[in-house]
Amino acid sequence: MFSFFNRPALSISILLTTLSCFATAEDNQIELFVVDFPPYTIINPQNTITGVDAEVTQAAFAAVGIDAIISYSPWKRIIKNMQHGQIAGTITCSKQPGRESFILFSQPLSEDNHVAFTLKEFDANKLSTLSDLHNYRVTTVEKWGVERELTDQNINHTKAPDTDSGIHSVVFRNIDIFYNSELATLYRARQLDLQNSITAHRLKDKDSTPFHLCLSKHFPGNQKRIKQFNTGLEKIKNSGEFDAIYKKYL
Repeated sequence: MFSFFNRPALSISILLTTLSCFATAEDNQIELFVVDFPPYTIINPQNTITGVDAEVTQAAFAAVGIDAIISYSPWKRIIKNMQHGQIAGTITCSKQPGRESFILFSQPLSEDNHVAFTLKEFDANKLSTLSDLHNYRVTTVEKWGVERELTDQNINHTKAPDTDSGIHSVVFRNIDIFYNSELATLYRARQLDLQNSITAHRLKDKDSTPFHLCLSKHFPGNQKRIKQFNTGLEKIKNSGEFDAIYKKYL
C-alpha cells in the first residue's frame, strides 16, 4: 500500500502522463479554418469541405503522419484569430504587406492568375496586356479584387454578380471578355458544361499570385509544423498524388 506521503508524487506522475498524452495528440493533429473559395476550398452541404487546396493540404500532412482537420470560419475572424495565436492557421492564403509579422508561409500550394476569358473563336491577337482590355467589352465579378484592378486602371466594365454570370455573359451575351480568376472560372465552366466554349488568355504584365498554407507564428508548435508540411508537400508531388488531386477538379 502507498503511504499518505506517496500520494502527491503519484498524483503528479499521473498528471504528467496525462499532459504527455495530450501533447502527443496535438502533435499528430492540426485544425485549419477556411472560407468557401472554389475550387481551392469548397464548402459542401452538411459543411463537409473539399477542394484542391483542402485535399492537397490534408494529403501533405498525412504524408508526415499528421491529421489535418479543415473547418469553416469567416475570413476576417480567421485573420484576427491568427494574429492572436488562437488558431493554428488557414490555407489558400497569399503574402500581403503586414502578414509576415504574424504568419509563417509554406511552400506554394497553388496559384491564382487573373486572366481574360473569351469565346474559343474570338480573335485575341491584339490581347496581350491588361491595358488592352480598354479596346473590348469587359465584365468582371463585382466587389472582388479583379474589379478593383479594372477600376484602378480606368478600364470600363460591367459588373457580374458571380462567376457563373460572367461566363454566361461571354457565351450568350454581347460581352467580349470576362476578367476573372483562372482556376475559379475553369472550375465553374466545367460545372456548367461550358468549358469547351471559352478559352483563357494570360496577360504578359500579370504575374501569378501563389497561395500558401499559412500558420500563426503565435500558435504553439507551428514552427515545426510548417517544416513538416513542406516535407509532406514534396512527398506527394514526387508520388504523383498532387497532380491526381488537381485532375479531379479541372
